[in-house]
Amino acid sequence: MTHPALRPTWQFKALALTLVLALTACGGGGGGTSFPLIPGPSAGTTQPNTPPSTDTPPPVAEQPPPTCTAAVPANAPVTAISSVQGTGDTSPLATQPVTVRGVVVGDFQNTGTTTVKLNGFFMQQLVPDADPLTSEGVFVYAPNSATRVAVGDFVQVSGVVTEFGQTAGADAKPDSLTQIAGTTADPLAISVCASGIAISPTQITLPVANESTLERYEGMLVEIAQPLAVTELFELGRYGQMVLALNGRQFNATNGNAAATHVQNLLSRIVLDDGSSRQNPNPIPYLSAAGTDGTRRIGDTTQKVTGILSHNFAAYRIQPTVAPVFAQANPRSSTAPVVSGPLKVASFNVLNYFTTFVNGETSSGQTGQGCSFGTGPASAANCRGANNLNEFQRQQAKIVAAIAGLDADVVGLMEIQNSDVATNDLLAALNAKVGPNTYAAVNSGVFGTDAIKVDILYKPAKVQRVGNAVLPTGTDLADYTAASGRPPLAQRFSAVGNNGGFWFVVNHLKSKGSCPTTGDIDQGQGCFNLARTQQANALNSFVAKLKAMDEDETDVLMMGDFNSYLLEDPTKVLEAAGNESLLKRMPADNRYTYVFGGETGALDHAYASASLGSQVSGVSVWHINADEPTALDYNTDFTTDDRYAPTPFRASDHDPVLVALTLAADAAVTQPIVSASVPTAAKVGEAYSVNIFEATPGGATTLTSLAVDWGDGSGATTAPGTGTVTHTYAAAGTYNVATTLTNSAGQTATQSGSVNVSAVVVVVPPGAPDLFFSEYVEGTASNKAIEIYNPTASAVDLSLYTVRLYSNGTATPPTNSQVLSGSLPAGGVLVLANASATAAFKPAGTLTSGVVNFNGDDALTLEKSGVVIDRFGQVGFDPGTEWTAGGVGTLNRTLRRKPDIKAGDRNPGLAFDPSVQWIGLPEDTSDGLGAHTVN
Repeated sequence: MTHPALRPTWQFKALALTLVLALTACGGGGGGTSFPLIPGPSAGTTQPNTPPSTDTPPPVAEQPPPTCTAAVPANAPVTAISSVQGTGDTSPLATQPVTVRGVVVGDFQNTGTTTVKLNGFFMQQLVPDADPLTSEGVFVYAPNSATRVAVGDFVQVSGVVTEFGQTAGADAKPDSLTQIAGTTADPLAISVCASGIAISPTQITLPVANESTLERYEGMLVEIAQPLAVTELFELGRYGQMVLALNGRQFNATNGNAAATHVQNLLSRIVLDDGSSRQNPNPIPYLSAAGTDGTRRIGDTTQKVTGILSHNFAAYRIQPTVAPVFAQANPRSSTAPVVSGPLKVASFNVLNYFTTFVNGETSSGQTGQGCSFGTGPASAANCRGANNLNEFQRQQAKIVAAIAGLDADVVGLMEIQNSDVATNDLLAALNAKVGPNTYAAVNSGVFGTDAIKVDILYKPAKVQRVGNAVLPTGTDLADYTAASGRPPLAQRFSAVGNNGGFWFVVNHLKSKGSCPTTGDIDQGQGCFNLARTQQANALNSFVAKLKAMDEDETDVLMMGDFNSYLLEDPTKVLEAAGNESLLKRMPADNRYTYVFGGETGALDHAYASASLGSQVSGVSVWHINADEPTALDYNTDFTTDDRYAPTPFRASDHDPVLVALTLAADAAVTQPIVSASVPTAAKVGEAYSVNIFEATPGGATTLTSLAVDWGDGSGATTAPGTGTVTHTYAAAGTYNVATTLTNSAGQTATQSGSVNVSAVVVVVPPGAPDLFFSEYVEGTASNKAIEIYNPTASAVDLSLYTVRLYSNGTATPPTNSQVLSGSLPAGGVLVLANASATAAFKPAGTLTSGVVNFNGDDALTLEKSGVVIDRFGQVGFDPGTEWTAGGVGTLNRTLRRKPDIKAGDRNPGLAFDPSVQWIGLPEDTSDGLGAHTVN
């Protein structure tokens, strides 16, 4: 990033802090305040009674300051640093030249390009003034060419007073660092007058009374001699900073662990920075060891922090002058906690486990693939999780290590790609580690309208499925999925040995992120609390119906990511229905699974129905993720100090929950089971196949019937048993496909899924020679152009032709259209360019047009009298960021039609491979515009 002239580059380092903390699909954080902003006290809020007068004032020097003989510029009078700072958030002398004198208390000057610090130093006046509201310290922006200084030097500095940071604009809050910098008119002048002078740090204490309390120490050498605990590590690997808090880790106020409010939490914390402008620092600071075993966990403590207090990027922060010493007060546990009972059940958010990646590749090596929201169109832009195969393999190893370490007999999964492909991939990797056939999946298929779903793995040697997995229907389904598109999944199990039975229900409620500006806004429990409360009511209704099914199994265990803390409305709704919140059996300080904005809490829960509660023999949380730095996860972006290891630690952002069951013996229950793969896409008139791979009548019963209803009114197809059943759809549409097994006892099992049937794209052969696209330029900024060539032997009337733009490949309607006019001579070209493109992309005769506002993922068509005669990209398909194949991509490239192409491509709906007809050239190549030749 290029920094503004005369401003220190290090000050940009945390600009993205509050942006990157946007809540993820499982985000937490109540109060709606961006971490780690320290707000002023809210009206009616009782603040901690810690008056500023308890802080130790700066020491008074026993000897007069040294004499400086350097010249003082006539327009920059000698001024006390305290006068430069003033009593407010910004300097009263801003923009004025001054000369200041003081002792260097923090040297953060860069050394060439190898040692990147803060590109300057902090100085503090030796004799403080009598006003306790003014700071005696200031930052001096001193780039590499500036005079070198050392801590203890008494220096004279002449320059201009400036404020760096947000001081004006919409919603501005004073958030800047007062500094002395040079300008062209008033260059920085530094003179070292003496050396070896020590200033003792000013003692400050937490909590502060309000935001302005610390402003009086900005730029000064300070010390917090109170025990502080790590409470946030989100930016440790990105910017080398963490958040420390008084009185241990901070809990979310609605989790019920502590009486502190959200505001009080913010007033009891400080950011510990690393004295450097490095992004993605190497090595990552403050870790416990240099190798892959090194970590720094939330809850770890330090007894003293000494350094310079600075204020910018929405936080007061300490740039250390003495390396802080940490105690590992919260060590890792390499094994899952022991919960006593014959059966163990776990829930685990696997942080977007996708086998189709955001680059369009898959774990099996395919390219140009995408992800769907249920049965909608597939697009790489819908995919989440790993960016590529390398990241996926790292992610898989960590997830597998964590699940294997849990050693649970039933595992509920959240945030897995909405297909059995991803579940079966994880299943295969897990069994490869723990032993063949140790785990099985319930084969839930594709359901809901999100790109992710919940799912269930289980050990057949420990539990047996009783019937098929069950989804809610009717109002329960509508009320639950309206907010998030992720229905719960229920499966009935019985224990091998004593037939003890229970319903297991996996959930993933609406997140707190992507907040709306009106409606279901944050009112103290995060955004979408009303939606989650509605989901909790729908879940209660669904569970009540499960209890009434068949043999009236009333033992129900609900687990998953509820995106609600322990004292919030959705959890209260579940408890009010008679369900026990099992995490409340744990010690209060252990009731957490997630950390957001420096506050800890439990978003993942386990609820036992009244009849099951007495059979729960243990509950715990394995703290392998929430306490760990984000930098230790599987991602490779922003990674220069790669501490990755295939261990459970930071496998996800949520901690898994473990519940032990000691189930009472039940009578044996049998239910039929049928499992079938239901492909989500088909073509009109083409054979469509459903594979039935499991058809178990159950117990001593026999198979009476097995049929597939295609949902189009054509009648069901009878299947003799497992195998493939085919059908041909006559019309486009979305149909529900249901495979139903009936046994001799009259019991049924049904596996359902939806298929989106689309019309077959008719491949139209090239017509008579006609206009076609001959050049495509997708360059920097607005340097965009498209060239049209006339291959015919005579002039062409352009009024018959239209160019259309389809943003992101969207099928209808086109984003923009350009009707052409005039005529185009034989062998001639017409260039359409973006109005803001530079002259190189506008040869003589160029038409500027809004249709030339495309990116690498947009499609274009050339139509003649409403009929497509050429295309670029695929209409009706979103490729993510670009179409790419064979080393030719459409993003930030110039593409030229191959000289052997003599007619346009009239098939806009077919997959687009740019390497077939186009030559890839470097970005911003413009020398071919204005002429084209064919062989």
